[in-house]
Amino acid sequence: MLREELLKAWWKLSKIPGVGRVTLGDIRQQLSHPGDLLHCSPEQLVAMGLKPEAAQRWQSDASLLDGFEVVQNWRQFKHYGVLLAGVDPYPPALAALRDAPTLLYYHGNIDCLSKPMVAMVGSRNPSDYGARWAQQTAQELAAAGVTVVSGLAMGIDGYVHQGAVAAGSTIAVMGSGPDVIYPQRHLGLAQMVMQDGLLLSEFPPGTQAQSRHFPSRNRIISGLSLATVVVEAAVKSGSLITAHQAAEQGREVFALPGMVSNPVSHGCHQLIRDGAYLVQNSQDILLELGLTGDKPSRQKTLDFSSAASVETLAMPTLKLPDIPPLVTHIDFTATSPDLIAIRGCLDMQQLLPELMELQLAGWITQVPGGYQRLK
Repeated sequence: MLREELLKAWWKLSKIPGVGRVTLGDIRQQLSHPGDLLHCSPEQLVAMGLKPEAAQRWQSDASLLDGFEVVQNWRQFKHYGVLLAGVDPYPPALAALRDAPTLLYYHGNIDCLSKPMVAMVGSRNPSDYGARWAQQTAQELAAAGVTVVSGLAMGIDGYVHQGAVAAGSTIAVMGSGPDVIYPQRHLGLAQMVMQDGLLLSEFPPGTQAQSRHFPSRNRIISGLSLATVVVEAAVKSGSLITAHQAAEQGREVFALPGMVSNPVSHGCHQLIRDGAYLVQNSQDILLELGLTGDKPSRQKTLDFSSAASVETLAMPTLKLPDIPPLVTHIDFTATSPDLIAIRGCLDMQQLLPELMELQLAGWITQVPGGYQRLK
């Protein structure tokens, strides 16, 4: 467990007016270890970029510890805690960012931080197609050993967490304190997330959700993750902000195409035009990131900071269950039996029993106009 003296030192530094995330990150990256802050003199902090008056105040002003009891109380119980940037198990990919949050408050199972992470975000008002795709894809990623990261918001975020908890772990990065569930209707979902995953926040316990918190929250979602997947988003949306932050952080960006008449697909189409990967299923993501046994695992070199510091991550080899061949000929929208038969080179007498088997196995469902793929 982190020493309380070390947490106090960084807490005090973060509470000095004018000392923001970037300044804290610059100081942290000049230290061999965050614990070295305990032995720094004001003169050394000034040499690292802190203003002289701020450095003197950090050393002598006890009032900077006002509110620290929140941290002390939060750490008293099992599965509650605080992560300090640069100290294990704080994710190194996030810690390498210049504006990484110095402290992260969590509630849940921190073991999920040791797995590869992929973010999934999208519209708060998704289509049925987007919602189904998000839930199924998150479930498949979680089943493949990936921790799926999202923001606990209404819409796509909720479907992502629902899918992931059914097969593995997920992290909900919050725009409130880790004890303030927003929206409240996701209280039950948050409790499910904590069983094998985490509620995670840079905001201290008791902090209420505010609109200005969410853009800040989004950089953590993308910063934790090897890639960000955008599932339906308008041209002006928070999901696109997350995607742009991911690109700036050197992460991969995937986007789900949709109908050109659907406004919440326009943002995804713009991302694809700008160079994002067009994604059709979970295997596209796993293959591109080297997280599936269908091709050799690879060393993926990612630029984890705007200062061009590069870290190489070795990806584990994971296997996704095989998809029945006939399923690949059925769309996520209504597909007529005649079209399925043509694509699969089957006559109707062969096709209908196979369609029935796929329905019973949960791969497809019958809808007006034919059959629709579910996963």
